[in-house]
Amino acid sequence: MKLSIYFAIFLLLQLPAYAVVMWLSFHSHPTLFYAAEALLLLWTVFAVIFYRRIMRPVDTLAGGMHLLRSQDWNVALRHQGQPEVDSLVDVFNTMMEHMRNQRIALQEQRHFLSLLAREAPVGIIVKGFDQSDKLVNPSAQAMLKAFPELEKRLVEMPDGSDTTIRFNEGNMLRCLRRYFIDSGVKQSFYIIENIADTVATAERDAYVKIIRLMAHEVNNTVAGLSTALGTVDPDPDGLLAACRERALELSSFIGRFSEVVKTPAPQKAKTDPARMIRRSAPFLESLCAPRGIKFNIDVESAAPYIEVDEVQISQILVNVVKNAAESIGRDGRVDIIMAGNTLTVCDNGPGIPPEKAARMAEPFFTDKAGGQGLGLTFVREVLRRHGCRFSLSTGSDGITRFTATFPSLQSPV
Repeated sequence: MKLSIYFAIFLLLQLPAYAVVMWLSFHSHPTLFYAAEALLLLWTVFAVIFYRRIMRPVDTLAGGMHLLRSQDWNVALRHQGQPEVDSLVDVFNTMMEHMRNQRIALQEQRHFLSLLAREAPVGIIVKGFDQSDKLVNPSAQAMLKAFPELEKRLVEMPDGSDTTIRFNEGNMLRCLRRYFIDSGVKQSFYIIENIADTVATAERDAYVKIIRLMAHEVNNTVAGLSTALGTVDPDPDGLLAACRERALELSSFIGRFSEVVKTPAPQKAKTDPARMIRRSAPFLESLCAPRGIKFNIDVESAAPYIEVDEVQISQILVNVVKNAAESIGRDGRVDIIMAGNTLTVCDNGPGIPPEKAARMAEPFFTDKAGGQGLGLTFVREVLRRHGCRFSLSTGSDGITRFTATFPSLQSPV
């Protein structure tokens, strides 16, 4: 029951007593009657003052508590002229101002963190206490869409762990799992960074230095050796000629390594992919025909134009089709499909083992006898400079697919 109701009951209980006193004094003691009237008037004035000084400030504080309960932080109470109540009002107003400032600061921090998460180039995923997604920023959404198996790999990570996941298209993701306490409940979050470009640049810088050093030393030695062999009298057994020929072959071998690091920047131009593939088709077919491999192209006539260096992309087609033909051996099939802005080269060869799939684009890695491991390194370098996404994998149907997706342009009117 409210304090004001108790006060009203107190007043009502006193009124009958005053009425009886005034009734008895009216007939027997007129002086006492007038004194009782004066006392009643004084009591009424005191009750009004008591209500204004005590009950109204209490009602004001109760109203403030109601506003606080409804989380209305933009209010302040006025002083009531009562020192004790005014001190409570000051405490209340100070508390409201502090809570209002804290709320504004919290909103600003949340807005900043929201902008940071939305614009960050790394993926950020925050899980709730029930492992549902509380926050997935755009970068994380793109990564989960590009790599469907990523979510499963993240769930398997223990709290506090770091791991690097390499995908078969040469993409590498560095994933961190941490946790924080929210409302007394432990919740996990993930940070995912695509380090493919960083690793590719570091790898390229490393093998560029190695190749240049090899080329310098071998070419100098071979040049001196060839000159010296040319001045020696011919030998009847042809031994010196064989040595000279082998030295030139070694120089040619090193030259092929040097060509990888001398890949020029792409001269991009608006290109019709259907025309580009059809122009390369006769040569590509000649790579397959001697092995009895069927070659087929399936290109949309209305495929969107792409902005590429046609010479470099044609060379990529040569490398990929040649690798496909060599993996098949004999009597297989190679198909080139251009759907939209996505190029796919399929073959029904023996496929790529899972343990080798993620390493196919690494420099010098090869599973072919006598291979140099530079073909897919060249392919990755060119496609990276074109801003393409690519993958190389064997599907559950046994078909190996090389897929490259180009940034598309609108076809000219």
